[in-house]
Amino acid sequence: MRPTRASFALIAAGLAMAFVGRALGTLEMYLLAAMAGFAVIIAVLYTASVQLDLEISRRASPTKLRAGQPARIDLEIRNASRRSTPVLRVTDHVSGSSGAKVSLAGIRGRSRSVVAYQLPTRTRGLLEVGPLDLAFGDPMALTRSRVRASAATQLLVHANLLPFVSLRGRMGHEQVGELSNDRSLRSGGDEFFALRPYVVGDELRRVNWRATARTDELMVRTDERPRTGRTTVLFDKRASVYSVEGFERAVSAALSALIAGWTSEDSLRLVTTEPTLVTEVQTLHELDLIDDQFATLRWSTTAEENSGQSSLLLNLRDLGRKSRGGTLIVVTGAPEDNLAAALVGLRRRFERVATITCEPSPITGIRGHVRHDGLHDPLPEWRAAFSGSTADIETAARGDREVPA
Repeated sequence: MRPTRASFALIAAGLAMAFVGRALGTLEMYLLAAMAGFAVIIAVLYTASVQLDLEISRRASPTKLRAGQPARIDLEIRNASRRSTPVLRVTDHVSGSSGAKVSLAGIRGRSRSVVAYQLPTRTRGLLEVGPLDLAFGDPMALTRSRVRASAATQLLVHANLLPFVSLRGRMGHEQVGELSNDRSLRSGGDEFFALRPYVVGDELRRVNWRATARTDELMVRTDERPRTGRTTVLFDKRASVYSVEGFERAVSAALSALIAGWTSEDSLRLVTTEPTLVTEVQTLHELDLIDDQFATLRWSTTAEENSGQSSLLLNLRDLGRKSRGGTLIVVTGAPEDNLAAALVGLRRRFERVATITCEPSPITGIRGHVRHDGLHDPLPEWRAAFSGSTADIETAARGDREVPA
């Protein structure tokens, strides 16, 4: 507890009135000085007597935060005491911003108050929310006390997703398991494998409205079914081929490509460079783990070995030796001079090959080229790469327009 400026001003005024009363022999001045002193004492006793018994909880909405998407915190403060609280000044600290500051009228005993504020989700990564401080004082604003009511918690802001259409029915499959009949989802039945958040391309008839109402986010019912195709995403993590903004675009593109493959009912394989890591994805839980890892992913500054070829080209060569069929999606910065030649041989091994470049480059003529460089809209070129229709290809060819705001 500490005195406010008003308290210091009142004490100074009381001392001045006492001095004037002594100098002039005026009783009224002594009375005013005494009243000022009593006011400060009463304020101190009032603030010291306040005992807060509060239960505080936070809830992020949506449950999975995405960079660049609106998000908020619903802050619930429940008064477990029988006594009403004084007016509360709530300060919830949030990293990357000045935090949320809200004034609450007194909360009655055994009741609660809910406030909401927006979260800054401009970039992916860890977002620290809290600690939460409560400030209160006496009705005359002469004293103020501050208590720490809740510790800090960390939220994960995931990479933004591009609305890539799924690859379903667009290409052949690399067989990774025995074919079997899908288990159908009976109309009105409760038999399903899991619930997951809605992604672009999902059928609305699979939305579970009860779970959606509970989570404030569209949730989709999924069957447990064998995934007989494979989508391989090769993600170039080398710092030397990216700017800061370009790497953020690459993270978003790689994750979006994985989810497009998943909605096509393919199993997934993620290959990253520097160092080379291969991750097989067969379940939704494994895909969620990759989504979490991409939220804090950083580029690699490891020096490449002097082998005459970049790690990207070496990984492409290894994939060409070990794979046949399925889909290959390469995500890199500005394309290398030898990249187009390396991809020609891979088209004999994979049913469909696409290359997403995330930095501006004058290199053209790459078949299945998708430019996500901040200057072009990648969606027409993505559709052209995985449909092959004349209309989409012509649309992509005219795609030298700015990304819509």
